[in-house]
Amino acid sequence: MNYATATLIVSSVSTFLLPLDFTVVSVALRDIQKEFHATFSEQQWIVNGYTMTFAALLMAGGGLADLLGRRKVFLSGLSLFTAGSLLAGAAPSILWLTLGRVVQGVGAAAMFSSALALLVQEFTGRRRTTAFAVFGVASGLGAALGTFVGGLAVGLGGWRWAFLINVPVGAAMLVLGLLRTRESRDPEATRLDLAGLVLFSGAMLLLVYAVVTAPRAGWSSPVTVAALALSAVLLAAFVRVELRKRYPLIDLRLFTNPGFVGVCIVPVVLSFGFWGLFLTTPLYFQGVLGYSPLQAGLAMLPFAVPLFGAGPLGARLARLLSSGALLGLGQLLVGLGAALLALAPLGSGWPEYAAGGLLGGLGTGLVNGEMSNVAIGLVPAARSGMASGINSTARIVGMTAAFGGMGALLAAVVSHQLAAHAGHIAGVRERLTELATGVAIGDIRGATASLPPTARHAFHAAADSAYETGLHTAFMVSAVVAFLGAAATRLLIRPALGREAGRDA
Repeated sequence: MNYATATLIVSSVSTFLLPLDFTVVSVALRDIQKEFHATFSEQQWIVNGYTMTFAALLMAGGGLADLLGRRKVFLSGLSLFTAGSLLAGAAPSILWLTLGRVVQGVGAAAMFSSALALLVQEFTGRRRTTAFAVFGVASGLGAALGTFVGGLAVGLGGWRWAFLINVPVGAAMLVLGLLRTRESRDPEATRLDLAGLVLFSGAMLLLVYAVVTAPRAGWSSPVTVAALALSAVLLAAFVRVELRKRYPLIDLRLFTNPGFVGVCIVPVVLSFGFWGLFLTTPLYFQGVLGYSPLQAGLAMLPFAVPLFGAGPLGARLARLLSSGALLGLGQLLVGLGAALLALAPLGSGWPEYAAGGLLGGLGTGLVNGEMSNVAIGLVPAARSGMASGINSTARIVGMTAAFGGMGALLAAVVSHQLAAHAGHIAGVRERLTELATGVAIGDIRGATASLPPTARHAFHAAADSAYETGLHTAFMVSAVVAFLGAAATRLLIRPALGREAGRDA
């Protein structure tokens, strides 16, 4: 096996695992809660221990990759991710499980920020476009198949296997990476921008913390407001420091290029328009329709199926369309898919959701590889680690914000609906916040069982309706975000620039 093929396999297979671990947890949370009697807050940190460290350290990973070597940082990250997966799968308590997720997040940041830069060194021209399409398919499938893989693992072996399945795959890719990948680095990177790294990572950490805790603490709570304000202060300080650096962590001049801004919009839009639905929809299938974890995973397959063929199709379209047109088309399809989901009748099962899922998956698959190709094509090859880090940071921060934002929106709608339609039921109004929280995370049966027997039937019906209304509201917001993103990207990425970056990079 030659170095280019081995690098593509190692990068794509390893990267497949990273977004998978965003969504795999959604079908395992209920079993984890039962074993450890975890509170809602503890369940949130099982998800967010991974996403926060992933998002906060991505740019640090890109900077270290340019300085120390992309291969070295990637393989170090893969080792950490595999070790964190083992720790999470063998955890004797919630604390150790959360710690394992944090270690996974650190490793994932190092891997994801350096993987594309490894491909840049091995592929050029059209071969790079194809390699990026394969990479994009792997990344998309990881997120899309997370619910199915998680449901299969939980159904057959228990929740621990949702994490342990990473271990043999990670070990195999580590061996192949050690044997058949080559080192590369930025020859102009002579020192790490430590000040920029600390300021940016701190700002991202506080921003993500605010987003993921606001649904529980409230957006106007002192903790949330303080976290957002301090994040803004650190970002402002980061911008000031970076503008004075000769070799900054992030070259802010890149953002004077409208095309680069347009490319960075895409992963954020896809996160809200498509990936954010992967946390809420499986909970609907389990909580409202009563599906098992395996059935919920199977019900999400229509979202994932198009990603198998959409990546190569996107690579072909990249040779015919400008990048602005292709990226805009992908987001438009995602918006149409979300709109179809929003218009599905209340009480729908997976067949009614299949069309919207297929359309959203097609749009996402078309652009997963192309957006990375264009982003890296707009910078010198020596700074590909930086461009990869920026694009990846936008993707992961967007996904984290989407999960938090969709969760917050769902919780708000559920609370409002329950107050309006179940407030008269005995024992509900005085426990509204507690009950709404349980319904919002899909534990409708648990919330119902906590009420007096005479109140359960009426409350269960109201809770089902409240969750469905919240879910459809999230679908509609996703559609609007995708439509706006499609228009903005099409305007910012000029056709000539898109063709140059998409074809010749």
